[in-house]
Amino acid sequence: MSFTMTMRRLAAVGLVLVLAGCEREVAKTPVHFTAPSLWRVAVVEDSGGQAGAVDICANPELVSAFTRVEPQVGGLPCLPVGQPAKDTPEERIVRCEAGGSRYGLYVTTTRKAADDFTVRFALQPLQDAGGKIVQSRRYHRLGPCPTGWKAGDQGRPGGPPTSSLLTGQGPG
Repeated sequence: MSFTMTMRRLAAVGLVLVLAGCEREVAKTPVHFTAPSLWRVAVVEDSGGQAGAVDICANPELVSAFTRVEPQVGGLPCLPVGQPAKDTPEERIVRCEAGGSRYGLYVTTTRKAADDFTVRFALQPLQDAGGKIVQSRRYHRLGPCPTGWKAGDQGRPGGPPTSSLLTGQGPG
């Protein structure tokens, strides 16, 4: 076997190994990968005004969590009790408990479009005479995340990321 033929065979084997490596990398990438996008989340008052807003770089998993309200009472999570009385994409009615007290949680989702919707929730004490908590949040997709933002990063509208929903710490 000549030196030229040996080199060609080695080159062909090297090319096959390189392509096999590429196939492995492509196999690691999800087929339906969706890049994160920037969402503005605004707390909307009953009068229609805005009480505050935050921008969030959200991947599809975070976006799907936008409609799952999980309130806290005095820093404690209000954990579901029993089966929901109603659980549809537009409406959820469930009882929950925090700190030994039970609450009724009523959540509605109103969609203008898949990337523009409002989630309104009311948390009503069931045992005590305390007042209920009502809040509405409007979620609106703005477009791609700014350069340097990762899924979970959040910050003031138009500003840099200040923390991460995924880690609970500063951007990193």
